Amino acid sequence: MGWLANYRWLSSLREQDLPPVDHAKRAATKAERRVAKRVRKHPAVLHVHHAVRLTKIEGGKGRREVDLIVVMKDRILLIEVKHFNGKITMDDRGVLHQNGINRGWSFSKLDDASKRLRDTMQLAGIHVEKMEIHSILAISGKASVEDSVSTGGRLMDAHVAKNTDDLMKILKRSAGSDAVFGKKHLKAIRTFFDHCGTWDSLVANNGAQREGDVRSSVFADGWRERFQKLVFKNERGWWASLLFGPLFRAHATDWNGKHTVLDVRPQQEIELIAAGGKSAAYRFDHLSSLSFGYRTFPDWAGMKLMKARKQTNSPSKKLEGGDLNQPPHKKGDIVRSATVSNVDERYGVFFTLDAQNSGLYRKDRMEQAEWDMREGLYRVGDSMPVKVLKVKRKGPSGWNIEVVSED
Repeated sequence: MGWLANYRWLSSLREQDLPPVDHAKRAATKAERRVAKRVRKHPAVLHVHHAVRLTKIEGGKGRREVDLIVVMKDRILLIEVKHFNGKITMDDRGVLHQNGINRGWSFSKLDDASKRLRDTMQLAGIHVEKMEIHSILAISGKASVEDSVSTGGRLMDAHVAKNTDDLMKILKRSAGSDAVFGKKHLKAIRTFFDHCGTWDSLVANNGAQREGDVRSSVFADGWRERFQKLVFKNERGWWASLLFGPLFRAHATDWNGKHTVLDVRPQQEIELIAAGGKSAAYRFDHLSSLSFGYRTFPDWAGMKLMKARKQTNSPSKKLEGGDLNQPPHKKGDIVRSATVSNVDERYGVFFTLDAQNSGLYRKDRMEQAEWDMREGLYRVGDSMPVKVLKVKRKGPSGWNIEVVSED
């Protein structure tokens, strides 16, 4: 760089096109951290994980974020923290409103998170048969929560906390001795959440923070594997930068806490895909820091976090080498931890059986009373044993599997 180019670069720093500060998001994050801090002090709480993102075992990189996941000795709590003021209501579809404005949230989001959690834990070898997973909507702020705000058809494993004091009272309730985790179980659960990760995060020079997924590239993937956080800085003053050019560096901290200094081109860009799917590019000299939310995308199927239990009448295993002609389940198999994936008004209840297969409990096989009570009996994310009734070939590599609830 010549001195004229250096001057232009210095001048560009005064005309940075920076994203605006999202004050509502900042307040919401602070509220989540305040709630997490208080929850950690509860004597029955073992671990609190903030902004955890859960994958789907069916594949893809789409993830659902949960504000707080709390591990207790007898259950796991999925907590959505809403920092609201004003009048809070819920419509007939179970969607939350603030001062009459639709906030686009319902308990179905935590139902889906519960399903993802059970499925991926089971895929990673964690025993989930008797695991209690509870959903909580926790209101933070000066809000008037109307009686319309409820858990709907969800019974003992979903709650509304109108304030943090209510939340602490919910934590005092026992889920029962049958659900108590052992030491090996708790160790496996802790390891599981350590692998989940959270959002990648960029902080601009004006303090604005943007979260999402850093788009894959040669240097970005290399950084992700090595570093958890990078702080950007020009280490030369104004006059030295004018004469000799900027000395732009990233002070990087790796996943083990060790520090490294890297030379970085200040006008190089990194692309972030935000939670809503929009992408934007940011120059390094417009950023103060970059943090990666996860080191590698977890291979849940490749993890075995607990020893397998010996089971009788268990699902059939595929032949070695993955014989496509071998059905994944046979008639009479009991799948002990199937999860409800969808309640279809036309066909019946769909269950996730494993990472590749689903089963249908047909509507016409149910008693009328059972179908009428479907919202309470079969909620997305619920885990229950099902028995395989029929297995038929579907296409070159798929299977139609009919099941019936064993509960």
